[in-house]
Amino acid sequence: MRKFDTKVQYLKYKVLKEIARYAFENKLERAPLEVPTKIISGTEATMRCCVYKERAIVGERIALAMGGDNKNPNVIEVLNIACDECPIGGFEVTDACRGCIAHRCEEVCKLGAITFDKHQKAHINKDKCVECGRCASVCPYGAITNNSRPCEKACKVKAITMNESKKAAIDNDKCISCGACVYQCPFGAIMDKSYIIDVINLIKNSDNNKNYKLYAVVAPSISSQFKYAELGQVIRAIKTLGFYSVVEAALGADMVAFAEGRELVEKGFLTSSCCPAFVDYVKKSFPDLSKHISNNLSPMATIARYIKNLDTQSKVVFIGPCTAKKAEIKDEGVRSYVDSVLTFEELQALIDSRDIDISSLPLDVLDNAS
Repeated sequence: MRKFDTKVQYLKYKVLKEIARYAFENKLERAPLEVPTKIISGTEATMRCCVYKERAIVGERIALAMGGDNKNPNVIEVLNIACDECPIGGFEVTDACRGCIAHRCEEVCKLGAITFDKHQKAHINKDKCVECGRCASVCPYGAITNNSRPCEKACKVKAITMNESKKAAIDNDKCISCGACVYQCPFGAIMDKSYIIDVINLIKNSDNNKNYKLYAVVAPSISSQFKYAELGQVIRAIKTLGFYSVVEAALGADMVAFAEGRELVEKGFLTSSCCPAFVDYVKKSFPDLSKHISNNLSPMATIARYIKNLDTQSKVVFIGPCTAKKAEIKDEGVRSYVDSVLTFEELQALIDSRDIDISSLPLDVLDNAS
């Protein structure tokens, strides 16, 4: 981490870090008032029309960093004030069309949606077009472009549409909480709820693991997330935050693989239950196949259950790259095993909020690695 792909990601990190700092210092009630001007200082706008809109957007980000809308069951939310009403014209013919006589775009369109004017310039009949993109793929001049919203293009389950205010809207009945839209929105108008406050409360209430032991279950991909430090230093940083032990989720994956192997022999046809986004996708888009989903818990939940069977008073936090894990812990069969979830970017913000210099820490060992 610490290398941010975009300014959107960096802004999200700054908000999370400040919220974490305020929470650790027991000043959280002051955060909504103080953090916007702390992050957006001065009088000159750097991203939007004015600093007031920039601060208002930070205010919305603060709300999501503190858990978001409790009435919305989805872990992915749209920040309406940040949504820039992107054009949604779909496939359109631009001025780059040369009026050629090959008419390849017409030939590949099976629905007759391509017509030509007297200058041989192509036009798309929106009443017939199904947005398949074949015409764009064969145009030798690249004159046909897709003006769909970045978030809409990123969503493969078609859960994103435009509401009456021309803002992005998420259909919770279709959304699988994968987070693709979060990463692709260039305005940062879609964001995942954060449970960073819940994790901080778990750390504080454990009283240095005296009241209960707090375990961190980390996804194997943690080894490539903090490239400026050794993995052992990252493990030490997590323990420095207040975690008793750090366990690799891959051990749970081994357990699941063994159990699913036996289940496959019994059923003959099986789809994995490891990824909550995939499981949701099957249930929502192909309900007839739901009966073939493995009855086993995911590796995250399996290793968490194992930990709690060994230590019934323990608390478990999963740390990984996936926003869908935040949705998974709401499932009835999982919530008793996993107490909260952090993404890697939230972990980075949490560590930095405590002024922990990972690269200066001594090496530690990842417990119970697969």
